[in-house]
Amino acid sequence: MAIHDPPQNRYSLFEKWDKDAFALIKRLAKIGKYPKITGSPADINQFLTTLIRTQKSLHDWRDFPRDILAQIRDFNRIDTVDLNRKYPPEIIAKDMPEWATYEGDKIVSNFIDDLEVKQVQFMGKGQEITEFILRFILGQLGHDWEQTIFMIYEMLGNGKQLQVSELNREMEDFDYCKLFA
Repeated sequence: MAIHDPPQNRYSLFEKWDKDAFALIKRLAKIGKYPKITGSPADINQFLTTLIRTQKSLHDWRDFPRDILAQIRDFNRIDTVDLNRKYPPEIIAKDMPEWATYEGDKIVSNFIDDLEVKQVQFMGKGQEITEFILRFILGQLGHDWEQTIFMIYEMLGNGKQLQVSELNREMEDFDYCKLFA
């Protein structure tokens, strides 16, 4: 039996925002009714690409998820046009980060860079997409954050389309507390 809930070996949650984000995701997952996502398909694709790419780019990886969860908390929606304006692709550096020490790290870092020009299409309905966003942020709160991106890399391969329902199925492996069960 773990001494912490959630277990710190899966989700450290050392900062207040981490705990608050986990609690919000837990509450939303329990009710199963996810916030609305707004924007055109192109806006949503750019937003999802940025969500993945900003794990490398910002001074604090929490900035983008913090703004997403604030919109969910305050308005019960995700406004992709607003967030895309605030986080344009060019803010994401392409330098090799310090955390990229192993070959897998370098693959993830290069994949994040490649996403800028690859024009990936995320295929799915609104609720599937917002579930993926919540699952992805949950994955970033966990110790296996990099593996969530590696999984997307593996699923995309040389293609240009990702089925969000399939991403959600794969993201179940990173939901250690079975919040979405």
